Amino acid sequence: MVKFYQIKRMNLLVMQLINILTVIWYILFMSFIIWTRIPISLLENKKIQIVVESGNSVKFIVNSINQNDFHFNERNFIWMTYLYNNDQKFKAGDYEISTNDTPYSLMNKFIKGDCNHRNRILFIEGWNFIQFRQALKKNIHIKQTIDNVSDYELMRMLDSVILTPEGLFYPDTYYISHGITDFEVLKIAHNKFNEILSEAWNNRSKDIAIKTPYEAMIVASIIEKESSNEEDRFTISGVINNRLKIGMRLQSDPTIIYGMGKLFKGKIKNSDLKKDNPWNTYTRSGLPATPICSFSKSSLYAALNPYKHDYIYYVARGDGSTSFSKTLESHNNKVKEFSLKKGKM
Repeated sequence: MVKFYQIKRMNLLVMQLINILTVIWYILFMSFIIWTRIPISLLENKKIQIVVESGNSVKFIVNSINQNDFHFNERNFIWMTYLYNNDQKFKAGDYEISTNDTPYSLMNKFIKGDCNHRNRILFIEGWNFIQFRQALKKNIHIKQTIDNVSDYELMRMLDSVILTPEGLFYPDTYYISHGITDFEVLKIAHNKFNEILSEAWNNRSKDIAIKTPYEAMIVASIIEKESSNEEDRFTISGVINNRLKIGMRLQSDPTIIYGMGKLFKGKIKNSDLKKDNPWNTYTRSGLPATPICSFSKSSLYAALNPYKHDYIYYVARGDGSTSFSKTLESHNNKVKEFSLKKGKM
């Protein structure tokens, strides 16, 4: 009987101990949760800037904060990121920390990449992919990772069905975080391009010669190089559409220039028109092998919504506009006329 009471007493003591430990754990846990929601105690009216680079550990980031005369609880912050499974999700960037931030909001700021986008990279309409690579390499805020990656390998890394990069990246101004990689920038531009292409394709005219989104890209790139005048782009698209329908070669000079590559020295010779390659639209019928450059949304929409007319020729006037003809005789007369005007300028 005495032994029974001893066991019972022991069980009561164990239960009391468990209850005490549970209360202590609850108090500590609630204190921790409250800590995550209390604004951090920086000096009054002071804001600091810290730079987070790709691969920085949470501990390194907290140390960067503490180097600015602020004693941030490193252990608690690390535990919080582990608790929410966010310790590997911080994005690179230039971050501003103020008295309005709490540890929890600061963690979310790092996760979302809510930083100062003071840095940017510009991809210009009409650039080819070589120029995209050059711009990435010159930008001091971008980490270089694809110098030794071929275009083919790069497109595979992007899970692209098309393995030639020309025309598959949208030309635009991209605001970037310090330390972002060149591959990450291209992925953003590639994703944006796919969204724009999908939208344009879904809003295309039905009675056109173009049969696939890739053909639309090729035509859009030609239009981009042929004219910067938005109205003329839709008319040029109509000419291309008319020629494709009747099986007439496009005879587009920009395709010659692209096919020549580094051999182009500023002027197309008659002999250049006869040198066959996959982009020579004087020697080959149909579309060139690939797009010849990046292109604007305007050129893409023009390619997919050509004006309906009977023109099959066009020539640049020399003032930024384009003249159109229905017959070869009319076209040749205009070529002579505009050539003479250029000679007098």
